[in-house]
Amino acid sequence: MTESEVYRALQQHLDSMPGGFPATESGVEIQILKRLFTEEEAKLATQLTYSTYPTESLGSIFERLRETGISLEELESSLDTMVSKGLLHFKSEEETKYYNNAQWVVGIYEFQVNRISKEFSEEISQYNHEAFGRVLLSSRPTQLRVIPVGKSIKPEDSVASYDDFRAMLSLHEGPFMVMNCICRQRKGITGTPCKVTDREETCLGLGPFAQLYIDQGWGREITKEELLETVEMNESEGLVLQPSNSVKPDFMCSCCGCCCGLLRGKGATSKPVALFTTNYHSEVDHDLCTQCGTCVDLCQMKALSFQDDLLFINLDRCIGCGVCVANCPEEAITLKKREKEFIPPETMEDTFDRILSNRTPT
Repeated sequence: MTESEVYRALQQHLDSMPGGFPATESGVEIQILKRLFTEEEAKLATQLTYSTYPTESLGSIFERLRETGISLEELESSLDTMVSKGLLHFKSEEETKYYNNAQWVVGIYEFQVNRISKEFSEEISQYNHEAFGRVLLSSRPTQLRVIPVGKSIKPEDSVASYDDFRAMLSLHEGPFMVMNCICRQRKGITGTPCKVTDREETCLGLGPFAQLYIDQGWGREITKEELLETVEMNESEGLVLQPSNSVKPDFMCSCCGCCCGLLRGKGATSKPVALFTTNYHSEVDHDLCTQCGTCVDLCQMKALSFQDDLLFINLDRCIGCGVCVANCPEEAITLKKREKEFIPPETMEDTFDRILSNRTPT
C-alpha cells in the first residue's frame, strides 16, 4: 500500500466506529491522521478492533498478526507507544495487557489533552466545520447528556438517580480523576480564552476511564470528596454538566458556550434543545423575579431574555442544565420535568451500539 492508501484505510476504519470519521474534499482528516500516527502505526491501527472498554489481549492480537512477521516484543512496544500518544484504549489486568482502537470522539481527540498545538487546533476546527461536526451533532442517542447542577435540585424534587450526579457517583468505587478541558485549552491557544472560568482543570473521569488518564499522566488522581468539590466549583461558575450517556457514566464534561464544540455547534441552530438529551426545562415565577439579569448573563444557550419587562425562557433553547435555577437570588426559577423522559442506556457500550445502528453511512 502507498502512504496515501494507508491513511485512507485508517480514515475508513475510524469512520466505521460509532462516532464516525468522515472524509472531506480538502483532505484535512488525513492531515490530522498523519500528525497523530506514523505510517506503521496507521497500518497497525487498522488491524485492531474497536471497543469502549479494552477487551483484546496482547497475545490475541499477536496471534492474529503473527503472519506479518512482527515479534511479540515489537508488537507490545508499538502498541504501548500508541497508547502513550493517546491513540488506543488500554488497560492492564493481572499482568495481561489489553488494547483496542479508540474512536475519534469521544476518544483520540480527548486523549490529546495537554499536547494540543495552535496548528493542530486549527486543523480540528476546519475538520469540524467541513464534516465531523455534522456527524457528531446528528448522533442518536447523543454521546453526552445534560443533567441538572446539584444546587438546582431541591430535597422535595423527584429526581432519577441517572439525573443526579451525586447519586451516579455512588455507583463507582474509583479511581477518580480530574483533567484539563481540551476544548478550553484549544480556545486559549488560539487567543480566545474562556469567558466563563479561568480554570482548565474541570473535566472528570471515573473508573477505568480515569485509570487510563492517571496511568498515562494525562489527568490527576483525586478522592471522591475532591471530585465533588470540583463539581461544586463548576456549578458555581455556571458550567453545564454533561456526563457520558449511560446510567453509570465514565466521565463528565463541565461545559461553557464559548469553548465547548457541542454547546457552540448546537447553540448555533434555531432549536438546539432538539439536539440535546435532557429531561428538564426551566420555568419562571414572574411574581418572584426582580429582573436582575443574573440568569440571562449565565445562560450558556442564550435561552433567557427580557421581553416587555418580563423574563422569557425560550424552550427551544433551554436544555435544563439548572444553572439559572442555582444562581437566581430570588429563587424565582425552578426546573420542570419534560413530558417525555429519556432513560439512558445501562453502559456506554449500549449507547455506542445504538449510535452505530442509527448512523447513516458517510
